[in-house]
Amino acid sequence: MANGNRNAFLKSTLVDPNMFWVLVLVVWMAGQIPVLGQPFRLLATWVHELGHGLGAIISGGSFDQMIITPQFSGLAHTFTGNDWERVVVLLGGLLGPAIAGAVMLILSRRLDQSRLALFLLAGALVATLFLWAGDNFTRFSMLGFALVVSLIAFKAWPWVVAVAAHIIALAFCLNAVADFSYFFMNSADVGNYAGKSDTSALAEIIGGPHLFWALVPSILSILILYGAFRLSNGGKRT
Repeated sequence: MANGNRNAFLKSTLVDPNMFWVLVLVVWMAGQIPVLGQPFRLLATWVHELGHGLGAIISGGSFDQMIITPQFSGLAHTFTGNDWERVVVLLGGLLGPAIAGAVMLILSRRLDQSRLALFLLAGALVATLFLWAGDNFTRFSMLGFALVVSLIAFKAWPWVVAVAAHIIALAFCLNAVADFSYFFMNSADVGNYAGKSDTSALAEIIGGPHLFWALVPSILSILILYGAFRLSNGGKRT
């Protein structure tokens, strides 16, 4: 099949609503396989911690550094002035992967800008490398992913770019489901840091049972995925 025909065929396949949900299932199943899922786990950890950091900046606090461990746990060092700023930081991390995935889906599907989606992803990785990476593992991880994503965006065939953008976007959106048990943890242990988990901290600040705040980010992440699907014109056959 010639490149032009392949690109047209793949584009029509990706925008087909039924095939979209098949791809969602395939990405989720692939994420359950350790070797295949590890790169996406690291990327999801990165965007989760970046969400915490950007939440701190948006709410008027500061973002000092980010650390990702070889076990793919992460920690964002942020500073906030009050509990409600802290809530923004917590929600930024919990919903950050789904929001990032939704933006990539809309760029790729509705605007046909898969290369732009990957360039923006690479730019965010480079920004993390120079502004917030707190140790060598985090720096090398950001550099490695930025190079791979940039190479795909610059050099790959359009159909490869489109598939890569869709897979990364869906992996972000599905992070809440893939790491479902994380939301039910009462505490988190990352390197030398031990403290409350994000959902446990939300329950303490806002009130209500921990179970409720464990379910909220998962449900919202699925709704964000569905909303991105609808906004990206996925609900119509083309």
